[in-house]
Amino acid sequence: MKNICLILLLFFTHSVVFADANPTLVFGVNSDYAMPLVKINRNTSVPVLEDGILKQLGEALAEELDVTVKWFLVPKQRVAPSLLQGKVDILCHLNEVWQKTIVKDVWWTDEIYRTSNGIVYFRENPVTSVEDLKGESIGSVLNFVYPILDHQFQQGTLRREDGPNNQANIQKLLKKRLKYVVMSNIEFAYYSNAYPRLRFFELQGSSLMTKCAISKKSKLKLSDVNKAIATIIRNGKLSEILRSFYIKDAM
Repeated sequence: MKNICLILLLFFTHSVVFADANPTLVFGVNSDYAMPLVKINRNTSVPVLEDGILKQLGEALAEELDVTVKWFLVPKQRVAPSLLQGKVDILCHLNEVWQKTIVKDVWWTDEIYRTSNGIVYFRENPVTSVEDLKGESIGSVLNFVYPILDHQFQQGTLRREDGPNNQANIQKLLKKRLKYVVMSNIEFAYYSNAYPRLRFFELQGSSLMTKCAISKKSKLKLSDVNKAIATIIRNGKLSEILRSFYIKDAM
């Protein structure tokens, strides 16, 4: 009888501990992004993630995984180290092309949504090729990689003008300090809603599908995240998130 009571006590004690456990997902977010990917309040002692596609995506995945999400803001140059060191469990809006040095050192999820780079401008005459831009300065983001334009930047046929993010570059465009900015279709869809005169010339060969990278030091299972991704795609939650930022053609 004592043995049975001891077994029952251990069972219920374990059950209570498990029920009270509150698994936390540390969701890394590239702090060098701007809207629509992230909205960060920097007017506080510690920057706070307030909104954006990545915040809503993280919340949707956390809900499916039944965990509490904790945000970890990290500049682009610290994305790879944060994953390798296990400071974050997961970081999304990534692709192997952008993180070639850690391709085999993290787990890559299934595809989520499409992104491509293009030239954004106000000029009435359409841009039909990169040759149309010869000798021009192109607004870009510091430390960001643009494989399709790298050759032109290196050769000097295009001049790269780095800014902190594309929100700042849009302001340069509006103030005519720049004629052209390179940004993603995701960003263009968002900004063109506010500035309908914006035009977008998609760079051929720049289209790819974004994924999430999972730290190999995380307890998070790749199969569970892929299941969560499949669910938010199937039930329309991902489309709903993208549409709330005026993005309709990224699936």
